[in-house]
Amino acid sequence: MLFIGEDRFKTLLEELASSKTVIAPVESAGYFDFKVLKDAGEFSLDYSNTRLPPKRFFLPPKEVVFKYEPKTGVRQEPQRDSETVLFGVRPCDASALSILDNILLKPPYTDPFYDSRRRSITVVSLSCRRPTEECFCNIFEAGPLRGSGEDLTLTQIWGGFLAEARGGKGQVLVNSFKSLFNDADAESLEEYGELSRKLAGEMSSRIKVDRGRLVKIEETLDESFFQQMAQRCIECSLCSFTCPVCYCFDTEDSFEKNSFMRERGWDTCISQLFTRMASGLDPRTTSVDRFCHRFCHKLSRIPLAFNSYGCVGCGRCVSLCPAGVDIREVLRR
Repeated sequence: MLFIGEDRFKTLLEELASSKTVIAPVESAGYFDFKVLKDAGEFSLDYSNTRLPPKRFFLPPKEVVFKYEPKTGVRQEPQRDSETVLFGVRPCDASALSILDNILLKPPYTDPFYDSRRRSITVVSLSCRRPTEECFCNIFEAGPLRGSGEDLTLTQIWGGFLAEARGGKGQVLVNSFKSLFNDADAESLEEYGELSRKLAGEMSSRIKVDRGRLVKIEETLDESFFQQMAQRCIECSLCSFTCPVCYCFDTEDSFEKNSFMRERGWDTCISQLFTRMASGLDPRTTSVDRFCHRFCHKLSRIPLAFNSYGCVGCGRCVSLCPAGVDIREVLRR
């Protein structure tokens, strides 16, 4: 591991902000959100997590897939975005990108739009020293210190940060600012080890889950339990739109001024219209059907198809659900 002192960390952020597009957590109206830094001083180091995940920088809420005009034909191919650094992402959100990689970059049907943004954005994660009460990232090995989808991991310790390059882009970033980093000494590594053991102990006592049973949730489905939980759900879709892993989408075609355009945008399996076909047929007509599908998809179908769970334990759906639906109740079953 490498070490970067607090003063040099500020220098790193300032130089990145002056030479690249840097997106980082910024406080606004008492909440935190990822925004393009205009000044390095805007960066919020001590934050729990953002209400919206950084997924939107890879999968925008709405984007043009292609346009067609009679004279020019089809255009709007995926373009490589400008070089960007996504800075200060929590390990759970970085791990969500790893899951999306498994799904959206799996041959032969890779998503060229997602792929383009994934290649051009360097992800720098910032370890969680104080996970919130709703967090359960340890269940899915998605934090709190390290994720699985970042290029560079930073962990705050006394006097600065430990830095660990986790991929090629992370190593390139470190090499570009090599003079700011030193090899971590034994004392710094010991502090990291103590923090790791402390967090592991704290989080393991919150909830215990047999992950081997999760993938069999459809085989052992307790219908009465899910019916009771589904009665609470108001189908507002907030859980889907704040989830860093959910990737469902819908497409919309429009015609204007002799130009045809197709757009895609976020959608959710909780919606009553999501599975309704043009004929009117709907395989999931009840709220219980849709509710069960959401959890079975995340905890069973995605793991079986892509070898990774559809949840990273960020806790957003728990803390933001207006009806008090808690996925941890499902995990404890």
